Amino acid sequence: MIKSCHMHEGVTRAVLLFLTAVLAALSACSAADVTRLFRKADLEETGIRVRFSTVARGLYREPFIIRFDRMLYNISNGEVLVPAFNLYTTGNFDKAAPGADPALSNFLDPDSKFKDSWFGVYIIIDDDIAMSRRFLLKNPHGDPDDLSNLNERSLLLLPELDQKIIVWSTHQNQQDYTRNDLDREFRFSQKEGTTLKTNTITDRRGMSWYSITGDFETIAALTDVRRTGMRLFSSIRNYIGLPADAVYERVDPWHPVLIRGRVLARYFRCSDVFFWAVVYYNGSAFTDRSGRFIDNWHDTDLRQVFEEMFQSMEIGCAKR
Repeated sequence: MIKSCHMHEGVTRAVLLFLTAVLAALSACSAADVTRLFRKADLEETGIRVRFSTVARGLYREPFIIRFDRMLYNISNGEVLVPAFNLYTTGNFDKAAPGADPALSNFLDPDSKFKDSWFGVYIIIDDDIAMSRRFLLKNPHGDPDDLSNLNERSLLLLPELDQKIIVWSTHQNQQDYTRNDLDREFRFSQKEGTTLKTNTITDRRGMSWYSITGDFETIAALTDVRRTGMRLFSSIRNYIGLPADAVYERVDPWHPVLIRGRVLARYFRCSDVFFWAVVYYNGSAFTDRSGRFIDNWHDTDLRQVFEEMFQSMEIGCAKR
């Protein structure tokens, strides 16, 4: 009996030491680290490998990888039902400019070229006509390798729904704010007087991609902390943080923003899985409260930075 008691005490002590170590490790981690630890999907387990070889300073170096089926389904009101993953990075808290506020993420900082900026990859698993081909292809019975068979509207819908998800997240715990309010207020429309540019490009590895570039008017993912209560681990607050008073002095919550960027897509075949990769990246343009127009896409090196990230990125089959 005494031996049994001692064993119980030993096990309890070991468990307590383990929990203490876990808590100590978590306390040293950022909210983004914790989110990645508990929510990160294992893409390589599906037979797919994606690696961001070059990541610019000011962005999270390791992408977030999240299973995205349910999010796309919910935010599209049940219209988009595809097996999907979303891998993305965005502005972190690493400041390059002297005097910049290290407590303010580059995503929220009006002085950062990474304001309202994303670089990511949607992985859409081919399910043989049932859902993915009907969504991504003009002719679901046609050749999935044929870039001209890709559905332009569906490709553009992915970053639109992505933006809608993050804007919805910024309204978390806002009293009496519903999805109906979001559907009524949210917009993501091609800027009047502009045209979409579509073409086929070849990357450094010799792979062909269907490319769309354009300008889209939408709403900045800038919450109003006086009206909302974004939770640390269940909203985008976990990696972009919350705005400071200095941000509100420059721009209003949910201010109009012009998303300027690119979507690229192609089909991949692996031994265990076939899939589409849809790469998306953008900068933003906006007018601050003083009337100054800021265009990070055209007036900084952001476009070149993202082009290099795309060209150096590795997408293909995971080794098993």
